Amino acid sequence: MIFRLIFFVSLYLLILSGISINAREKISLADPLTLADFIVVNASCNATGSIEFKNANPAGITFSWEDETAVTIGTTYRIERLKAGTYKLTYTINGGPAYVLSIPILSALPYAATQDILLGCGENIKRIHGDAFSTTEKLMYKWEDVLNRVIATTEFVNLTAGQYYLTVTDGNNCSSTRASIVVKAASKRPSINPNSIVITSSGCSSPNGSITGLKVTSSEDGPYTYRWTNGAGDVVGTQLDLVGVPAGKYRLSARLTAGDCETLSSELIVEQDNPIVSSTSSFVSKPADCNMPNGAITGVKTNATSFKWIDVNGNTVATTLDMVNVKEGYYELIVSNNSGCQETLGPFHVKAGNPPIILQSQPIIKNDSCNLGIGSIIGSRVVGSGIRYRWTDLDNKEISTDPDLRNINAGTYLLAISNTSCTNVYHYEIQNMESQLAAPILEDKFVCSPTDILITFSETAPLYRIYDQNNNLLKESKNKSFMLNVKESSNYYGSLGRGSCESLRTAFKVTVGETAINIPTSFSPNNDGINDTWILKGIELYNTADVKVFNRYGAMVYQSTNPSNLFDGKKEGNDLPSGVYYYIIKLTNDCNPFTGSLTLLR
Repeated sequence: MIFRLIFFVSLYLLILSGISINAREKISLADPLTLADFIVVNASCNATGSIEFKNANPAGITFSWEDETAVTIGTTYRIERLKAGTYKLTYTINGGPAYVLSIPILSALPYAATQDILLGCGENIKRIHGDAFSTTEKLMYKWEDVLNRVIATTEFVNLTAGQYYLTVTDGNNCSSTRASIVVKAASKRPSINPNSIVITSSGCSSPNGSITGLKVTSSEDGPYTYRWTNGAGDVVGTQLDLVGVPAGKYRLSARLTAGDCETLSSELIVEQDNPIVSSTSSFVSKPADCNMPNGAITGVKTNATSFKWIDVNGNTVATTLDMVNVKEGYYELIVSNNSGCQETLGPFHVKAGNPPIILQSQPIIKNDSCNLGIGSIIGSRVVGSGIRYRWTDLDNKEISTDPDLRNINAGTYLLAISNTSCTNVYHYEIQNMESQLAAPILEDKFVCSPTDILITFSETAPLYRIYDQNNNLLKESKNKSFMLNVKESSNYYGSLGRGSCESLRTAFKVTVGETAINIPTSFSPNNDGINDTWILKGIELYNTADVKVFNRYGAMVYQSTNPSNLFDGKKEGNDLPSGVYYYIIKLTNDCNPFTGSLTLLR
């Protein structure tokens, strides 16, 4: 092929040279002649070559042409019927010194290249192309075998292994040199016999697996070349027996060392001794909720005996098959067995679950007062969906499920705030704040005999209490006024109550026995705001006191059993005249009546 390339390039350059020569039109006789001053036609098989000086009227120039044997073949500016070869021109210009110029005539014969062709593995016949060249467009082919028999006349031919020859003829009826065409048969593929194969498993701590016992044979004599490859295509051995390899998949390629055709074995598997078998198809990842280490990875299946979970920093976080109580992150599981086998599974992702329970602000706590149950804890709020509230006491008795707790007594209260995954418990204390109430103002009382007397407090309070002189509670009422049964003279105590809070007690005395009430002897009902009514001080102690007033003629002008209905000097809305009037006051049925006169002044 290299020879053909050189030939074609040389011929092409010569053709270009001829084109360059033909393109020249004027010649300067001041300089020696060059090849560019001549038209050169290369020779074919019919001696058709020629050399011609481009100037048809070479005045002053002498020519003398010689062939390769130094025989003079011409003395003019043109010579023809030349065969391939180198021709010498001796010339003078205007009687000057002689110059010598060599001009080659190349052979323009067609060319057929020799070829050595190797049949591919498994091929018995191959389509061959006639590798030839010619300066003419027309080219004829002739293929012959070793017996000189013509077997084809086409450019392409199908040939089996053997010796052949190719001759090409161009349009000038010139033929190339007979080219040798050799078609070589492919080498034989050896056979690989696995009947006696022995495959030894490999341990995990060291690669000691092997494949031995294969038989390689061929109809041709060896030696053989072997090549073992693993599943990744890497060459791992060049001997017939493969030893010292880890578990994996292997193939043997065998060929005759002098040949190119390989035989590839089936895939052979070196098992792992006591292998680890694991599956992660059904593992479960539990998220880490509440920003706490409560995530987990469970459900990994394996026959390994030792386990080690590591985080992204290589820290060991668990040594059990199930990894629990870990924070959000990525983890790998390294499993191993007693045979030194080890496998890394993962990574596994423990995702962040529900966010933690975070109070937006601390609640407002109001303590109880006087054990009235008016304490409260208000304002415990958490942002999020599915938030639940549960108030309990220290005995875990549920009190409320509202966010706010109201109307509670002193004590310890627990608030559990939960979402679907997280629960935070908050402790709150409610104290009882005692307050001192002002003591009531009470006056001494007098009754003429044992009876029910009216006790009236002027202060406002939730409760009113009366105690005897021995501190025994006699009466408790929510009303300011109430009746108290008095049987004998005694000291009493009154107080105001609010829940568990109580005022200081005020002492007052109730005297039982007849005594004069304060009865004015005159009054002046003239609407000046002073002494306009007849006020009987002390009569208010007797709810049933009967008061009667008569004029001097004995006619009754006033009568009332209501202590608050005071005599104003009128009868049926009409003013009574000034004068002396007479009264009868009967406090109770058991008391003697009071009698006397009353002066009405106007």
